Amino acid sequence: MSKNASENLLAFPINIRKTLKHLRQDMKDDWFFDTVRYEDLLSNPKSLNDVLQKNLEVNHGLYQSGKKFTYDVPKSSLGLRYTLEINFYDRFIYQAICTYLMPFFDPLLSNRVLSHRYNKYGPDRYLFKHRISLWNTFENITHLAIVDSQSLLITDLLNYFEHISIDAIEKAFISMLSRIETPGSEKNTIRSAISTLKVLLKKWCFNSHHGLPQNRDASSFIANVVLDQIDNKMVELGYDYFRYVDDIRIICKDEFEAKRALNTLILELRRLGLNINSKKTTILDSNSDNIDEFFPSIDDQIAVIDTMWRSRSKKVIARSIPVLHAFLTQQVENDNTQGRQFRFCINRIKTLISSNLFDAKSVIATEIADTIIKEFASQPVSTDQFCKLLMDLDLTPNQLKAVSDYLMDSDQALYSWQNYHIFLLLAYKKYYSEYLVEHCKNIISEDVYRPEVPACFIYLACIDHVNDIEEFITKFEESWPYQHQRFFLISLQNTPPKKLKPMFGKVDYRLKGTVSRMKDNGKFKGETIFLKDFNQTMINNIYDEISPYE
Repeated sequence: MSKNASENLLAFPINIRKTLKHLRQDMKDDWFFDTVRYEDLLSNPKSLNDVLQKNLEVNHGLYQSGKKFTYDVPKSSLGLRYTLEINFYDRFIYQAICTYLMPFFDPLLSNRVLSHRYNKYGPDRYLFKHRISLWNTFENITHLAIVDSQSLLITDLLNYFEHISIDAIEKAFISMLSRIETPGSEKNTIRSAISTLKVLLKKWCFNSHHGLPQNRDASSFIANVVLDQIDNKMVELGYDYFRYVDDIRIICKDEFEAKRALNTLILELRRLGLNINSKKTTILDSNSDNIDEFFPSIDDQIAVIDTMWRSRSKKVIARSIPVLHAFLTQQVENDNTQGRQFRFCINRIKTLISSNLFDAKSVIATEIADTIIKEFASQPVSTDQFCKLLMDLDLTPNQLKAVSDYLMDSDQALYSWQNYHIFLLLAYKKYYSEYLVEHCKNIISEDVYRPEVPACFIYLACIDHVNDIEEFITKFEESWPYQHQRFFLISLQNTPPKKLKPMFGKVDYRLKGTVSRMKDNGKFKGETIFLKDFNQTMINNIYDEISPYE
């Protein structure tokens, strides 16, 4: 692909290959992950460019985004957070805008902001600096308040991404332009990118006024820019202030200064329509009995495991298995599966399995699976992490039946997001149950727009029930969500064209060629693949690959 084809898609430069690398990292933790992790698209820049050019062609030079769909994901506090699902090409454009803007704006941010900072000198595929190191720095610096017998104000922002307004985003970017040292022509291009971002966010956000897409790297960068005025104001007022995403900590000489700092912070946040989460606000000192709760990385067990892994010796790392098992069980029993400690365990056990250092059929593996399966009802918020590990463990027939029984119990399986992950887990295991097949077909028939329907298509395909999917060919509509259409096409990849005739003329241009792209892609090796994770983290890469939530 020529350089110009890469750069001249919109009114600002787009580096397709670099943006695809950043997007690949971002998509690893999607709440509704793609069944083949978009490998057919992420490794095909030419096809991507062709579709984007087609978009501009049919819309007479204007990039027209697709429709967004709003789903819900359970929170640990029994509430719900929204997720805004858009098509792959819109995700690419969102990432491309921020990949372009970040080198200009990140250097202007306070060095007291320790999350999602630009990785200027590291490998191209990582947009952000090492996240574990940044979090550890955040913890270690703020822990000094306890060590030095000071007070530490700890708070976080209430519904952080949901309350950020589009107008505040535009205003924040424009207000910082004067501080960027670059020619006027470049600043004109930057303004074009900001303008494009504003137009598209009105279609991608929760509504036309506010609500950034959550669990997106681009949104984290944008939020940093919006909060820049708060960060700078608090430091300007003399506060020893630090922030990691929406976690804010201020080191104070005593409790009274901490309360004064909190009042000031609240007043400043109001200017942006934001507020603190009072339920997660506290003031610590050396006599507090809940200090460990706010400094998980200082945990002695994590330190022991981490030391073993840093040795990079497979023999030493293998000795961490029983420690990891005990630590993971402890986190589950304490309902702490949303903490960094639990994700720490999940990632390391998965890496041990993929590196052939952990036997997925061992007694320990069976005990881990039993422990996790029992928690689907009580800790639905962690289903993605549960299924992530269960996919790698060798589950017994009784364990698989227990998972299936839970999924079919409508009194317990309340969350479409959870059902989505469990269906894909059972698809991966190729678990067959006559009752589950009927349950799956009923879900599709009752409401094809339900968020778990794409996973139902893949489940049926994985157990060789493609004929059951083919029954829905006549009901296919272009109005289906992008992921529903994509999974439907993937599940029917071996269906004869004659049977697909009722779909002709209904498939959106963004989805045409889905099956041929998969079959022509070298990573698929010409095989029929319905579900596969092409992203495997090995021992040597564990510190680079880990996500901001781990």
